[in-house]
Amino acid sequence: MRRLLLCLACLAAACYDGPYGEPAGAPEPPPVTTSLAELRRLYRGEPVTLRTPIVVAGRVTTSDRSGNFYRTLLVESQGGALELLAGLDALCNDYPVGALLTLRLEGLTLDERFGVLQAGRAATAAATYSLDYLGSQAALDRCLFRHAEPLEAVEPLRLRIDELTPACCGRLVRIDGLRYAPEEAVAESCWSGYRRFADAEGGAVFTYVRAYADFADEELPYGRCSLVGILQRDASGRYLLKLRDAKDCLP
Repeated sequence: MRRLLLCLACLAAACYDGPYGEPAGAPEPPPVTTSLAELRRLYRGEPVTLRTPIVVAGRVTTSDRSGNFYRTLLVESQGGALELLAGLDALCNDYPVGALLTLRLEGLTLDERFGVLQAGRAATAAATYSLDYLGSQAALDRCLFRHAEPLEAVEPLRLRIDELTPACCGRLVRIDGLRYAPEEAVAESCWSGYRRFADAEGGAVFTYVRAYADFADEELPYGRCSLVGILQRDASGRYLLKLRDAKDCLP
């Protein structure tokens, strides 16, 4: 019996000796062929399905643990960012913030939404959006490779409101010296939806929090604060910060 238990323990160690519970013998990531910033520069403003072996890498900047990001994850590296429409829940368990990932993009389609470069499956002609989720672990495994390196969180890019540009969309951004400044006479009390924040010069940026996020009903700050989030830009040209959780609002 003792020998049997020892064999089982050795087998378990052999199968799960990778980081974050990753099975041993995982495939080696392919070599990177281009940067995320260069990929963004190559995008021409309309959906394109990649037919060449393009490989990029970056560290995870988002988490779906609090529910404001849904079935997607963003990676960033050296001034570029990309959102992968994975289509799976609990991505934070296998791809936590700070994990280094390599993405093989051949066969995937690129497009932009809210100013953020995205990769996913080409949607059907009848779909509302041009991209669809990958939707299965097998599809994700074909394009996504996780490195066995220690986690290293991406430092947010510190900007003022007047420094925000479309080229920064998709990146993790921090803006200091803000106050909640509602457009309506009656101020909302919680994060859910779009909320307007202004700086001392009168510049404005909006936060976005899904109604299903864990912190959607938490109270808004009424003093000065700093906000951290993924920078987006809507059709009207206003900039948005999509927060990851309540900790992205700093006193």
